[in-house]
Amino acid sequence: MIISIIGQPTSGKTTLVRSIIKGLGSYKECEPFPLFKCQEHNDILIIGRYAEEETFGGTDRLSYSTIKPFRDFIDEQVKNYRHIMYEGDRFSNNLEWLLDNHDAICFTLTVNAKEEERRHKLRNDTQSETWLKGRRTQIDNFRKNFNLMGRLNVRDTSEGMEEVKQEIMNILK
Repeated sequence: MIISIIGQPTSGKTTLVRSIIKGLGSYKECEPFPLFKCQEHNDILIIGRYAEEETFGGTDRLSYSTIKPFRDFIDEQVKNYRHIMYEGDRFSNNLEWLLDNHDAICFTLTVNAKEEERRHKLRNDTQSETWLKGRRTQIDNFRKNFNLMGRLNVRDTSEGMEEVKQEIMNILK
């Protein structure tokens, strides 16, 4: 199963993956395909790396050069891993293809405006309102896309994300 986690900034994507990774235990860093720096947890591949001290980890740290070969990467890696998981919008243009061609699920995280503002302040980010609005619009467009309707597991993380974490951990078992 391929697990995709997308959402607006501060919706908890990276925090969620870090929490899941802790539950998976030890890992080794790998690069199973050029430019795709990953973490391997036995038969689970996490795209990106999640250093504790980094606010923006995971796929945010991957080169934009990974976008074009993403499909080839997935087609090759599904042969080698029981599960593959990633978060972020780096590969979101491939979401429909992913859901059409692989055993995949997409969790779309949202957060209310008050909690979003609190989280931005908490992490002292410097993302402009114009950039943030673009990301919110991107997620809204995914949710309104006819071909994706009913295929996105939308979850509001304003009150926390323990339920989403448990659902994903159950998939990874």
